Amino acid sequence: MTLSRSLTRAIARGDGACAVDPDSDIIDLVARGDTDAAVRCVMRRYGVALYRYCRAGLGDAALAEDVQQQVFVEVHRDLPRFTRRSRLKIWLFAIARHRVYDAAKRRRRAGRHVAQDADADAVDPRPSAAESVDEARLRAALADCLAALPDATRAALLLRYQQGFSFAEMAAICGERPSTLCARISRALPRLRRDIESRIGPL
Repeated sequence: MTLSRSLTRAIARGDGACAVDPDSDIIDLVARGDTDAAVRCVMRRYGVALYRYCRAGLGDAALAEDVQQQVFVEVHRDLPRFTRRSRLKIWLFAIARHRVYDAAKRRRRAGRHVAQDADADAVDPRPSAAESVDEARLRAALADCLAALPDATRAALLLRYQQGFSFAEMAAICGERPSTLCARISRALPRLRRDIESRIGPL
């Protein structure tokens, strides 16, 4: 997702996104010894995204489902030993990346050629001409409005919505408290929305 889409969605929903760890509920379940419930939560939260990742990496729906299940088997086995050296989502997609790689390698070794799904049901991912114009206007307005913000506010927004850092990670980068950065972003989002809407209309 582009910065403009990510940030304008946050602006539109009034997202202050103050939670330092979006998966703390899963970690709490693991700490209480309820691994089954934790894995079910992981599956609900990330199952679709994992499948899409596997499907795009392998080009085969059935194989993607198999690999997705392998990932969740590993998650069930290893989640109690998750050390939190990275975010849970990062750890999860690192497992998926390895399993997709392994599946592709096995397929090549076996000499099997998996046909691509029929293109008849494929949706053209390209935006329409009108959507492209709107996206360009939005990007231009966002760039101008971001440039008008104080440096510290602009940096916080970019770290959060362009780079995807958590507030804890941002705090380490900026040398400030997570709550300070969260408050700064919470104050900035309504201002950005007002400024952008004054240029291009309602989001």
